Amino acid sequence: MKRRAFLKSTAAFLGWLAIGGMSLGYAQERGYYHILLISDLHLPVRKKKFPDKETQNEILGKKQNLLKTVNAWTDVDEVALLGDLAARYGNEKEFRVVDDYLGQLQFPYYAVAGNHDYAYKDEPVKSKKGKKHKKAEGSFVEKKAKLAAFQKRYHLPGAYYARDVGRCRLLYLSPDGCRSSVDIADEQLAWLKKEIAAHRHGPILFFFHGPIRGTLRTYNKKINTVAATAQPSQKLLEILADVPPGSLWISGHTHTPPTNDSYADIQVNRINENLVNIHNPTIDARHLYTNSLYIYQDRIVIRTYDYDNGVWLDELERTFPY
Repeated sequence: MKRRAFLKSTAAFLGWLAIGGMSLGYAQERGYYHILLISDLHLPVRKKKFPDKETQNEILGKKQNLLKTVNAWTDVDEVALLGDLAARYGNEKEFRVVDDYLGQLQFPYYAVAGNHDYAYKDEPVKSKKGKKHKKAEGSFVEKKAKLAAFQKRYHLPGAYYARDVGRCRLLYLSPDGCRSSVDIADEQLAWLKKEIAAHRHGPILFFFHGPIRGTLRTYNKKINTVAATAQPSQKLLEILADVPPGSLWISGHTHTPPTNDSYADIQVNRINENLVNIHNPTIDARHLYTNSLYIYQDRIVIRTYDYDNGVWLDELERTFPY
């Protein structure tokens, strides 16, 4: 996070600190704190997915229009970036585009890494047959180095960190296990368990690139696999069993659009009695959507915005009391 953004974030946070978290600052008059959720930017664009130059330019234009739209909103307090900021390899060339894009945001932002931000070598390598180039997984050392570079680039305190907004505890988790593309290391799991045990007076919001396994219908062969879900899945389910009411696991990675029938089906998205997975679509698409998270004194509301049509999708609005 840049210094300007950090100072704006600090001001917003100090303004939030009061009885019930609503007496001062940006949320005073409107009665809520607004976090815009952005996932899977894949900047500049996934050329393998969209090989046609005209389509690439169309998507890049829509990404710029998204910035113009959200910068005009007057009630955003901050942005959560849910990983895969970089298009494919997480190399310096891609991150220069990311930096330029994020520099245009008018709000403070908090980031977690996705697999395309750290897990692969900087350049494609030849296949075993030597005829074509493909994305290659980095070594353990290379992955760790890229994660450290990501943290330094966005001024993060570490691979995982925590903040408070009102009664909510916000936990930002990056996949630092490096065993699979969205794997959490044992040290972070232990920290996560302690955080949950220590925070009992309000919801916990978990920001992580991958979703919890089983929180989408298996609509294609990649969904609900080890590579597509937060790992280690069984340990996570055990740790998350005791979260406070109204807690949310907020993820991207699967690129699931709002048009999918399990995107906002709470019965499918529910992890346990107190925890629901909020899925977020990719911004690297021909039709763009984002979710917004509104924290009130007694509830959290999720709303979805359709950028192509310039409307809020009221049928997807969800409310989580606490």
